[in-house]
Amino acid sequence: MPSSTLIVYEPLDSFREKSEYWRKYLKFYERYWGGPTSPFGIWFGNEYNVFRQALSDHLNLPHQDLPDCLFMKDESGNYFVAPTSDSLNCFASENVIPFEWFLLFSEDGRKNFYTHWGFNSIHYNSTLEQSKKRLISTRERIEETISGESANPLKVFLRNLNRSLEDLRKWLVQFDAQSYMVLNYGDICNYIHPYTLKNENSVTEVARILELISLSDFGEAELALKVFFQKWEDIGTKCAGSTEDSRIQ
Repeated sequence: MPSSTLIVYEPLDSFREKSEYWRKYLKFYERYWGGPTSPFGIWFGNEYNVFRQALSDHLNLPHQDLPDCLFMKDESGNYFVAPTSDSLNCFASENVIPFEWFLLFSEDGRKNFYTHWGFNSIHYNSTLEQSKKRLISTRERIEETISGESANPLKVFLRNLNRSLEDLRKWLVQFDAQSYMVLNYGDICNYIHPYTLKNENSVTEVARILELISLSDFGEAELALKVFFQKWEDIGTKCAGSTEDSRIQ
């Protein structure tokens, strides 16, 4: 199934006893591929198995003792790692992207990637600190709106959203404060028409919906929500009909 991922990259040194393994892994990976892993990367054919065998030979370790990771560098060259051998650092969502994930990012963190052979992708990045501030601010606005005396037809939606944000908060407190977050649309992008992909602005749309709710403009907020969920229902339907499978590098 096509899926999106929400990823937390932690500072290399925060892994303590495992940091030496990751340091060797990163050094070999960069020498092998010529750079860090990419949210846009895809393994073709048997590339992944060939890489794993080369890594096993290089570290003199059996395959079962070779956990994988995604990693990135900041502008100062510091490494940040997201192990993929367990689900702690990575959340995946099949066919759609949850509404609350968009609230962790801003439009200035967006990056697009296009290729001539038709593979396109979108990802957003943010420091963990900034994402947590956005989460806290959003929850404060939601709770203020829910507790207000005005008639609010979106109270059920907001209560459910607040619970989802609380789940995210509990997840994020596990990570080092200097971490980075990435929202990767992944192969869901294959089911958004190429002509509309560059105009896919769910982060901005979700922020606007919350702004309308904060202003008690519930009519416009309901309309915007309807349009938003219809868009993602259409995308999800296309994804659900897919039998393709891919591996994110």
